[in-house]
Amino acid sequence: MIQPTLELSGQPFRDGRIGIIDIGSNSIRLVVYDQQKRSPVAIYNEKVMCALGKGLATTGMLNPDGVELARAALRRFLAMGRNMEINSLHVMATAAIRDAQDGPNFARYLEETYDIDVDIITGKKEAKLGAYGVCSSMFRPQGVTGDLGGGSLELVKVDEGQIADHASLPLGSLRMIDESKGDRDKLHKIIEKRFADLKWLDGKKADNFYAIGGSFRALARMYMAAIDYPLHILHEYKVESKKFLSFAKDIAGMAENKIEKMPGAAPKRVPALPGAAIVLQHIIQHIRAEFIVFSTSGIREGYLYEMLSPYIRNQDGLLASCSEIVTKGGHSTSYANELFTWMYKLLEKESEKERRLRLAFCLLSDIALHIHPEYRAEWAFHRILFSALAGLTHRERVKLSLAMYHRYQFKMKENWPALKLLKDGDREWSKLVGTAANLAYHLSGGIAGNLHNTSFVQEKNQLSLQLNGAMQDVLGDAVRRRMDGVREAYKEYTA
Repeated sequence: MIQPTLELSGQPFRDGRIGIIDIGSNSIRLVVYDQQKRSPVAIYNEKVMCALGKGLATTGMLNPDGVELARAALRRFLAMGRNMEINSLHVMATAAIRDAQDGPNFARYLEETYDIDVDIITGKKEAKLGAYGVCSSMFRPQGVTGDLGGGSLELVKVDEGQIADHASLPLGSLRMIDESKGDRDKLHKIIEKRFADLKWLDGKKADNFYAIGGSFRALARMYMAAIDYPLHILHEYKVESKKFLSFAKDIAGMAENKIEKMPGAAPKRVPALPGAAIVLQHIIQHIRAEFIVFSTSGIREGYLYEMLSPYIRNQDGLLASCSEIVTKGGHSTSYANELFTWMYKLLEKESEKERRLRLAFCLLSDIALHIHPEYRAEWAFHRILFSALAGLTHRERVKLSLAMYHRYQFKMKENWPALKLLKDGDREWSKLVGTAANLAYHLSGGIAGNLHNTSFVQEKNQLSLQLNGAMQDVLGDAVRRRMDGVREAYKEYTA
């Protein structure tokens, strides 16, 4: 349970940028992160579609054209790593290198030519890292993760961040194209045969299916375009399985030239989409998940997450990120904890998830003070909405953004499309939290040690503010007006 006095200071950081080169079956990608920490931020991300695994299912060998592209890509990525002065580099290879007869020789060539170590990930470890990627960037995930790459599909059961049963199946997007030769009825049979031995999949109904991988994300992007979804952020995009599977079924039976014309379609991904849609149908059929949640975090994030100590891994990624923003801005987390406790009496009926969200808000509440006063509220709203903060559902992201808006502006001046994602009670919670923080700032100046001399008092359905000792001297029109706003917001929240 989130406690009012939760201490977030002392977040350990390791200096230096860290890079990962991921040699996959379909693409090679370089991602550079700012630091090795609980919630690293990707500051550079580039991929080259090499299709190393094309034809592997029939020839047993790496795609020769892909090998040449991979060599050139790796040369560039290593040069970029030097230019960006990364502190450490990790090179990993997955299904194509793992399964191809000439895969180990190619990895050895890369090691000798470029003086690097190539970590050839086993199927079991790839499954684990994909699940860790979800655990690193979502709050207490519950269900089954599925990472669809070019050469394999990794499935893992997760229970509030703990991983259990897992499997790696030869069902990657390129492999499915090779084996089925375009026959989608045959592909259904291939998939079902490989799912048949996974008895743990057919047990208890899963809460969610967490979809990882470029092909799944491509389907999600197209679905977003089809329904005119108001927030173009793929990570933690959550949809009802029944609705999405209807869309996926259409894609599974559609000709590629028609898929290409659909809004949001990525031309390079089109050949893999029918197979991805069919795999998704089979997964949901087995685990009976009510929701599909899309993740942009996968094995690379999982690779970094696994290197953290258990203590750091157990930290809340959202709160760790917010704490870092505060400390890098030259502020202390002490005021955030004090603010969190101070407004607790106003929000006694809130849920545990709302308390967590409110603590994140308290950490970020002064984030827009350096912005021109006329634009603070709007800037704060969009700063949170479009941030790289992890561990937020889309609804929570909008809810937190709206609270930040009300921190600087009482009345709404805009009605942004993303607000459609809010549900009953969300607007009232955001308004009360933001308005209370505005009052707190005009009492304390954002400095810890002042708010404990003030408190809210509820008598005969009337909310008032009690000021003790020297704090009585701060009473003035600015405080009175903002207290009137808190009363109005509190009345709406408790109605």
